[in-house]
Amino acid sequence: MKVYNIEDDWMKLQDIERFNLVNDSNKVKTNYDLSNKEVYVELYISKEKELCIIGRIDNNYICWCSLTNVVDKEHNEKIFDYIANSEFKAFSQEYKVLGTDKYIEIQKWYRCAITRTLVKGMLWATPFGVYYGLENKEEHGKFFADEVIGFFDELLELCDFRIMEKRYIHILEHYLDALRKGKDYSYYYKMKPLISILEKESYLRICPDEKIRNLYLKCMEECSSLYNRYMTAVR
Repeated sequence: MKVYNIEDDWMKLQDIERFNLVNDSNKVKTNYDLSNKEVYVELYISKEKELCIIGRIDNNYICWCSLTNVVDKEHNEKIFDYIANSEFKAFSQEYKVLGTDKYIEIQKWYRCAITRTLVKGMLWATPFGVYYGLENKEEHGKFFADEVIGFFDELLELCDFRIMEKRYIHILEHYLDALRKGKDYSYYYKMKPLISILEKESYLRICPDEKIRNLYLKCMEECSSLYNRYMTAVR
């Protein structure tokens, strides 16, 4: 991984580093070598346009965590560029960095990821419907900061169509009842198609309609409960 060239702009580097909530007070000792792993970016977006950017190493460790706003183009651009071009030595986990309450809150936000890609000539695959390529690496942060704003608006448009005429609330109520019916661990298998449908509706996590949003979150809590019950039984 390319090392961020701090000699080019030391003051800007220091400014962006201050956004990283991973620090000496919450870093952890890793259980295995992370030197060959490449960081990727997770995004958590709230209905109020709060943006949590995570620099993730794998399912166990993160190297970056910052809280900004979707429309904060200046800082989001610099943060993405810093994550993409830096070597990290300190690692932690989200709940240690954010604290229990904020961690639980963020789990309810919309989640997506910008991941490394093997597509020829490209470096990053994004949820925005575009790739970031090799030829314009210096522009990646700017692309990201621009795209995430439009992406948020697109998610809201999906919400608007889904909740049109207030009919979907009754469908979600039906889904919730169905998820709660079975008590046996094997009920998870029966609900897998419904869980798949609900996962594709994750934009409802930022839905302006509070009743729809809360019903959706209750459905997803039941999905997690079914999965955990199943995993407990089969382990």
